[in-house]
Amino acid sequence: MVDTHRWSAKAFSKKDGRPIEGSVCATVWPTQSLNSAERWFDELYLWTEGFHASTTQRARIQSAALHAALQMLDRDAVTKIGVTLSFGTVERIADHLADVLQAYALVTHRFSVLLRGSLARLQARSVVRAFREHLREQQVPVGYMLTFPSISMELEALGFVRPDFAKLVAPNSTRVELWRDVLAESREAGVPPDRLIVSALETPEQVSIAAQVGIAFGQGNAVRPAFAPPAFTSIGTLQ
Repeated sequence: MVDTHRWSAKAFSKKDGRPIEGSVCATVWPTQSLNSAERWFDELYLWTEGFHASTTQRARIQSAALHAALQMLDRDAVTKIGVTLSFGTVERIADHLADVLQAYALVTHRFSVLLRGSLARLQARSVVRAFREHLREQQVPVGYMLTFPSISMELEALGFVRPDFAKLVAPNSTRVELWRDVLAESREAGVPPDRLIVSALETPEQVSIAAQVGIAFGQGNAVRPAFAPPAFTSIGTLQ
């Protein structure tokens, strides 16, 4: 079981008379070196239970996650932290996200953002591009969440984001050759091994293979268990 904090989803209802039945859940995944004791950053991860978030609700939830993560930094609950923002969320509320970052300007140098999404669905690439540059101006490392089975399928997105690091889910195989292929594709796509994070490492064998092929950082129960965000963390402040 993953250590989780749950909030009522009512805060994300559009109408007070029609509350959402369900929960918004959060946990924090440490990003740990596979070859040393170095801990890169903790990732605040949110998901829904009991309902399927609309596009607007998803943007509001991700915005709240941004605020909660920065709140954790501001109160020294973590040393470094990151969150994931979709292209769609940035496209819709980039100015609001920038305002939240500005409110925590003294701690943003310890913050990271992972971008994810489909370029084909973007209506205003210039908005996402400008937000990406704003993050870099604030000394916020910008990552990209790889979601396709092959990194080569995401070359356009990688070229668009020009990430400082990237993250992908661990291959569903224990064949060392497959993991080596993943690392080779990552290097060819411009993401060096020391800037690559592999998540969902659930067995010691996976961790051993990942370290053997040269992957630098990992997330998962076999690396370091997740923990619930501090009790003071609130996602209801950005209704």
